[in-house]
Amino acid sequence: MLAPDWHRLPSLSSLRAFEATVRLGSFTAAAQALNVTQPAVAQQVRGLEAELGVALVHRAGRGLAVTEAGAALARDLAEGFSAIARGVDALQRSEARRGLRISAAPAFSQTVLMPLLGAFWQAHPDIPVSLEPGTAIVDMARTGIDLTIRSGSGEWPDVLPHHLAHSRFIVAATPELLAQEDDLANLPWLLTDRDPFELAWLRDAGYDLDTLDTRHIDNPMLAVSAARASYGLIFATEIVLVEDLAAGRMREVPFPGLPQTDYWACLPHGPARPAAMAFVRWLRAHFAPLAQGRVAG
Repeated sequence: MLAPDWHRLPSLSSLRAFEATVRLGSFTAAAQALNVTQPAVAQQVRGLEAELGVALVHRAGRGLAVTEAGAALARDLAEGFSAIARGVDALQRSEARRGLRISAAPAFSQTVLMPLLGAFWQAHPDIPVSLEPGTAIVDMARTGIDLTIRSGSGEWPDVLPHHLAHSRFIVAATPELLAQEDDLANLPWLLTDRDPFELAWLRDAGYDLDTLDTRHIDNPMLAVSAARASYGLIFATEIVLVEDLAAGRMREVPFPGLPQTDYWACLPHGPARPAAMAFVRWLRAHFAPLAQGRVAG
């Protein structure tokens, strides 16, 4: 394959104008196809002739005739532009078939994203989605992840964050567990990964960590399942438990001093995949009521 010497080649705009002129038979038709003016196309073609030092087209009555040299060049350009079009189309088709890879915390993936996928696929049946639960902040450029869901301030230098929702941290348990005892200090507590924040919240609320029945579960998704099974009280964001609370499977328990947080859909820097942008727009529309409740700072 002959490597192009871009220093010797005419501009692509002049080559494109000439190819369209020959293929469509006139400057006017080429101008319409390229969405430019007729004089602009004529100027591009005349400039190409001047640069090459060869006549490519000439007037023939009310139309244009192509010279022998022009016809040969037009054939090669048509073949080259067709190859470019095939390459771009193949790339776009490949990207459209590639599934959308989303990374999010396990509990958020299970209780928030998974129930929403059916509605998303009704709106976008052509976009495959793969959820990859995890708590680590992933390097999207290295791992090929298209979108991550993070909670926090939104001030991360490695991503472009799009605000989704505002949510409170709450304490919750099943009605069955709460019916066993009025004093929360006498009920078991499910703590995830021995989270220092959860221990601090309990300590600040006056609980004695030496006597409190705490049960540690490393996987946050399993912690939510354990809470649903009445194994203990749990700290969680309201957005993670919103369906359980609405259905009465879980009940919020008053607890002082808990913070609030924001959820963000994060894209990598650079060109965004159309599928990823479609998912972000859909999520933002879904979470619009919660996004309005965001607390500044």
